Amino acid sequence: MQLTHRERRLVVGLAVVVGAWALFALGIRPATERIETLNRVIPEKQMMLEEFRKKSAEYLALRASLGGYKRKAALVERGFELLAFLESMTTKLHLAKKVAKMKQEVSQLDANYCETTVEIELESLTLKQLVEFLIKTKSSDHLLRIKSLFAKKDTTNPNLIDTVIQISTLRLNERM
Repeated sequence: MQLTHRERRLVVGLAVVVGAWALFALGIRPATERIETLNRVIPEKQMMLEEFRKKSAEYLALRASLGGYKRKAALVERGFELLAFLESMTTKLHLAKKVAKMKQEVSQLDANYCETTVEIELESLTLKQLVEFLIKTKSSDHLLRIKSLFAKKDTTNPNLIDTVIQISTLRLNERM
């Protein structure tokens, strides 16, 4: 089959257009779409990386803090009983008559450690007595933590308060 000069140019032009379209469709457009996707995703991933670094630093700080608590828990004297300690403290601070309820609970945290929590309900306290009790609790040589504190005005005298305090300590299990 013989093509004229004009038909040959048309076939060559058509082949160039089809080749250019194929190059664009199969090579250039996917590459530009991928670049656009990466330009959009990179800032998101950088923010995630920064967040991960912050969480990692927070985790390391908490881990170091936990190590400190574990060392302190290992140093807690063997005969220490939180309930007896708090009873003696309320007696020393002349609060024994204001104790409505004192309840102890022991929770196993893991194979090596347990937490002892004592809930104390004190009635008709002055603010000064409550603050003094809390200061004595926190400043003791024992590893004590005030887990929660709930206070409300006394129903009989608005100058007095009723409180429920949860105090806990961490202890290494005896079998170790």
